[in-house]
Amino acid sequence: MLSMKKTVGAFLIMVSLMACSDKYQSLYNAAPNPQLEFNTDTLKIREKDYFNINQTNNGFLSLKCIAPNHQLNIQITDTSNGKVHVVYRGDTIRTYQPLLVAGDSTNVFCSCDTAGIYQVDFLITDLLGKTNQQPLIIKCLGNTKPIAILDIQLIDSSQTGNWIYSLDASRSVKPDGLIRSYHYSVNSQSFTTSQPIIHYTFHAPAVYHISLFITDDLDKNSDTIKQTITIL
Repeated sequence: MLSMKKTVGAFLIMVSLMACSDKYQSLYNAAPNPQLEFNTDTLKIREKDYFNINQTNNGFLSLKCIAPNHQLNIQITDTSNGKVHVVYRGDTIRTYQPLLVAGDSTNVFCSCDTAGIYQVDFLITDLLGKTNQQPLIIKCLGNTKPIAILDIQLIDSSQTGNWIYSLDASRSVKPDGLIRSYHYSVNSQSFTTSQPIIHYTFHAPAVYHISLFITDDLDKNSDTIKQTITIL
C-alpha cells in the first residue's frame, strides 16, 4: 500500500512538472523576440575622443528596447581587437560582460583608439532566455586639424599712447571637437588664452607682427596665421 502511494505521488509530481514545462514552453513560444534599436544606423566618432561625453554628442549612443516587458540583459562583442570602448555610467563594458537594462532605453558612450570602420554586436536577452543580436557599424574618423581665423580691429585710441585693439579668433573652426586655447605672438612676445576674443593695448607707434595658432581638445594645433598692423 505504501509503495502504491509513493508511485502515485511520483506520477503526480511528474505530471505537474510536465504541465509546468508545457506552460513555460507555451509562454516562451508566444512571447515576441526581444528587439534593440539604435539612434543611428552608423555611429560616426572621432579617434581618441575619450573625454567629451559631457561636452559634445561625439560617441553618444542610445539603445532602445522594443516593447520591453521585463528587465533585459545586453552583451557586446566587437571586431576591433580592443580599439572600440563602450562606457555605461562611467564603467567600460567588457566583451561578454552583461549589462542589465531596467526599462526601455539606456545611453552609452563609445570611443575608439584608431581611425577605421568597426562592427560591434549587441546581444539582447530577456528573462525568458530569448535572444536577438543587433549589429552596429562604428565609423571612426581621424581628428581634423583646427582652422585659425583672426580678425583685428582698432576699438579705442582716445588716450594718448594707448591703442586698444580687438584680437578676435571667434570665427576659428573646429567642427568635430572643441577649441581649447589660442596662442598669440606680438612681435615675438607670446601668450596663451582660453578666450576667443581679447583686447590688447599697444603703447607706441610701430609695425607689429601678430601671429596666431589654436589648439583643439586633443592637443592638435592649427596652422599658424600671420597679420601685420601699423600704428602711426
